[in-house]
Amino acid sequence: MNYLIFDSDIYYETKEKSGRISRQEAVMIVAGPDKDVSVAVIDTIQKHLAAPQKDAFSRDQLIAESFNSEYVTQSEQIAANLFQVIAIERAKVVEIYKCFGFENVRRLVPYAVALREFLKINNLLDAKKRIVFLDYLNPIVLLTIFHQDTFTTPRRLALNNRIPTEITRSQENYKNVNKDANGIDFLIITNSKDIKDKITASGLEADENIALVKDPYPALTGLKEGSFSIHYLLPEQFIRLRRLKEMKKRFLNLGIMAAIFSVFLAAFAFSFGINKDRKLALRDLRLKKRFESEKLKQGYAAKYRDIVRREAGLNFDDYLESFINAVPNEYKIESMVVRKITSGAFRFEAVLLTDVDKTSPVLALPRVFRQANTENVLVKGNPGVRVTLDIS
Repeated sequence: MNYLIFDSDIYYETKEKSGRISRQEAVMIVAGPDKDVSVAVIDTIQKHLAAPQKDAFSRDQLIAESFNSEYVTQSEQIAANLFQVIAIERAKVVEIYKCFGFENVRRLVPYAVALREFLKINNLLDAKKRIVFLDYLNPIVLLTIFHQDTFTTPRRLALNNRIPTEITRSQENYKNVNKDANGIDFLIITNSKDIKDKITASGLEADENIALVKDPYPALTGLKEGSFSIHYLLPEQFIRLRRLKEMKKRFLNLGIMAAIFSVFLAAFAFSFGINKDRKLALRDLRLKKRFESEKLKQGYAAKYRDIVRREAGLNFDDYLESFINAVPNEYKIESMVVRKITSGAFRFEAVLLTDVDKTSPVLALPRVFRQANTENVLVKGNPGVRVTLDIS
């Protein structure tokens, strides 16, 4: 796996080396045998949103409406009925997948989330203090303020004598936005001794009140060692991913059937040339091998379904695939989830947007959705259709 911070330049760490390269040189990262990349994006926008955590449909609808269609969003719960929605420009996500290849991008997360993982791993987060982290990424400095799971959009600074002034400015802005932060202390952490010396010389903080971490790329360390529930994926890429997995499943099944057929032919050819007294024993052996091959096939199929459930976070991929394939081109899938409602029972919910300038065709759902309920709804002021199906 290769780990990257994606900006005007790219900061990277591979098995062999680390450093900074231009975007034009990015192809060299995926030119070797290990093409998988885990990417952190610096430019994000955060918004705290109150939403009902137990009402999945209302929650997802509120989160989807928190930013316009120019952004791709992910959310994480930071308190009861309170979510932090993190948005990245759609164009930036498209650029990253185009640069490294859709199949190679294994993780795409905000830079601040990766840096937060570094702070957690090293026990640097403080419940009573706000963390002001100054990350020296030559030639820039990124200033991010953390309070437990929440964080600010990273600010770009130049490495000069104005660093203490910019820290004070960021702290005052933070207090103005977060009224409850008055009277709260700030702890400054940096990975640059030069920055630490400039702050100490200015008198802003004493040397013992500034923590220095010896890591040239703390966000890359967090990206490599942390655990993440966020991954940015375009809706059309989700459909493509599902189809790729289905294609792999078919090739796997064909390979298993070919192996079974080869075993059968070998057993038949061998049994044809032996005497009659051994035919019964060979028939039993052939049946045993066929039974074992069938068990192997079932095992591979179960393992594949397990992988799909684990990576996609869904337990009913057949329902999702059949629904996606049945949606006409005149409809746009706004959201689609399957959630557990009781023990052994699940609810499928999807919201489709219709084009106000076109006549939408009748929504003909597949047979597995014959008991589904459909209703007209408004989403972001546009007409749409909500489809629900209880599955048990």
